[in-house]
Amino acid sequence: MLPREHGAWAVLIAPVLLGLFSTGAADIPAAVLFCIGALGAFLTRPALLALLRPAPDPKARAWLAAYAALAAAGFIPLVLVYERTLLLAFAAPAAFLLAADVRAQLARRALSLTNELGGVAALSMGAAAARYAAQGTLDFRAWSLWALSALFFCGPIFYVKMVALAHRACSDPSQGARLERARRLALVYHLAAPLAVFALPLDFPRLSLLPFAAALVKTVLRALRPPEKVNFQSLGYREVAYSALFVAAVLVGYRA
Repeated sequence: MLPREHGAWAVLIAPVLLGLFSTGAADIPAAVLFCIGALGAFLTRPALLALLRPAPDPKARAWLAAYAALAAAGFIPLVLVYERTLLLAFAAPAAFLLAADVRAQLARRALSLTNELGGVAALSMGAAAARYAAQGTLDFRAWSLWALSALFFCGPIFYVKMVALAHRACSDPSQGARLERARRLALVYHLAAPLAVFALPLDFPRLSLLPFAAALVKTVLRALRPPEKVNFQSLGYREVAYSALFVAAVLVGYRA
């Protein structure tokens, strides 16, 4: 019982990698425990959804218990043995955003812009939490990594919505107005995101602007094209490549 949204895996893994490897003094056992706990927490969502649907999956309760145990196996030693007690501070906002997402899923509003942006904000917290787990202190760079991750990974939400409407508009010309609105939103966001990186008081390497620039160019080129059919599998692979570019640029930039 795994998440169906493949992009969610990238938004889970990339911030955690940034948090763990942006520090030169990582505690390896603590980092491993954090990865175990984060994976377990991430996997509880589809099991919880399957349990709460009008026709619950009979296996959902067992999967939920297994994933919750996996999360506990990672996080409890971090709190009790490694004294990473501030991880508890991440629990409240994460639980709130999870509850909001579950509610939206059950109401069939999973793809609403608000819900998707909230999901990115929640998963991007993994950058700050992972850095804290790996080194034991919540510093300015931890919060900067959270902000950088959230700003970058919100971009694909606008981009994919634009592409999906372009795909639909091929066979349904009535989608033209919605497509134009999606194009404007995607362009505005991808212009605003790198400006926000500069405007906010963040600890960021200059090289991290490269993936933001690449995403802007990608969005502009797509927005200029007429409606066309899209291979969503290829689109997904390309988005994973952009995620990898983001992680590499930030990590290399910090070490330059």
